[in-house]
Amino acid sequence: MAIKRKYLNFLQHIDEIKGEDLEKLKVILDGLRKEFSKYNWIGIYVLRNEKLELLVYSGDKETEHKIIPIDKGLCGMAVREKRIVNVYDVTNNPVYLQCFPETKSELVVPIYKNGEIIGEIDIDSYTLGAFNENDEWFVSKIAEKIADLVYKNI
Repeated sequence: MAIKRKYLNFLQHIDEIKGEDLEKLKVILDGLRKEFSKYNWIGIYVLRNEKLELLVYSGDKETEHKIIPIDKGLCGMAVREKRIVNVYDVTNNPVYLQCFPETKSELVVPIYKNGEIIGEIDIDSYTLGAFNENDEWFVSKIAEKIADLVYKNI
């Protein structure tokens, strides 16, 4: 029950964040990493010309995958299949594009605007099996809240 309250508090806090679009998105991602320790790296990608382009991220390291064709990786799979991709163990997934050797699990949640995918939230965790249906729900709600900000930056 405590984790759901933490999710709800964070969602409410998003509406109170001030600043320019990219600054606001960065504050949201930094806050997620601070509040939820299993969220080790978080990126927001936007969909442009059949490619996902990194818009903003929060993490200790920069990823080499700043542009991902939609026919590649778990991020591309989320766009192609129009669904959340939640991988318990990325080391056993042939579709996975490695960003960091420490990553054990990954959650990719599409961001929709007017029924179309405009981007996604990509979260890497250094913990095996880090994500469950509660994380999927929570990150989907974040995607809904930030959709307008992301859309303005495509």
